[in-house]
Amino acid sequence: MQIADMIEGPIRMVTFDLYDTLVEADPPGWVRFQRALELSGLPTYSLDESLQAYATGQEFYTLENSGGVPIRDRGPEGISTFRRDLTRITMKALGLDPDDETVHRVQQHFEDESQPNKTYRYTAFPEVSDVLNRLKKARVMRGVISNADNDVTKLCLREGFAEQMDIIVTSALVGWEKPDPRTFYAAIEPFNIPASNVLHVGDQIDSDIAGARTIGMAAALIDRYGHYANTEFDGERVTSLSQLVDIVIEYNASFE
Repeated sequence: MQIADMIEGPIRMVTFDLYDTLVEADPPGWVRFQRALELSGLPTYSLDESLQAYATGQEFYTLENSGGVPIRDRGPEGISTFRRDLTRITMKALGLDPDDETVHRVQQHFEDESQPNKTYRYTAFPEVSDVLNRLKKARVMRGVISNADNDVTKLCLREGFAEQMDIIVTSALVGWEKPDPRTFYAAIEPFNIPASNVLHVGDQIDSDIAGARTIGMAAALIDRYGHYANTEFDGERVTSLSQLVDIVIEYNASFE
């Protein structure tokens, strides 16, 4: 299913997921996990193997965070249980035996996204500013829709693209996590733009793609790292935002 099959009329707005769509962790999560395995005295794996295992863990993270009580609201014991489960699932995806002692050892070295006071940082992908400028020039509105524990506006400001956005929606502030339809409506209702004229792009099939489609938005999967290379997906798939904006501009040109 291509964008033309999902949208009615021109694309008036593009909304973006934040993490691994507009910004990436430095170092990336799979590199941090591989390092945790090494520090725990476990076998080393190729970066591609670590990446695919980490993607499996992130799918679990997404489902847990959107399946009821957000991880941030589960209290110390609940968060600790989640972190153990995340480590166990990621290890299992590598074919490792995730017994309790080994999970605990790896967890001591693995800094995941649920932890406060992170030592790694997020940086914008090099193409972001140009992509947003091209959309603005094409008179397409821009927005961020992010599942996050704190207001992501500060991060967007630091990375230099907050002012290029018409709206920034953080799940912790609106009270709902993607794929809850209300999270997507929070980005488009202030502008009275029909969902059928909006395209959402994100890196998670469950929270981004399925969530956007629920309210009638078009959706594109950005798969920068090949997480879903072997996954069947019935929609628009891109590997960069530059590729996406080319598609948007070409599509909208057909209405001029």
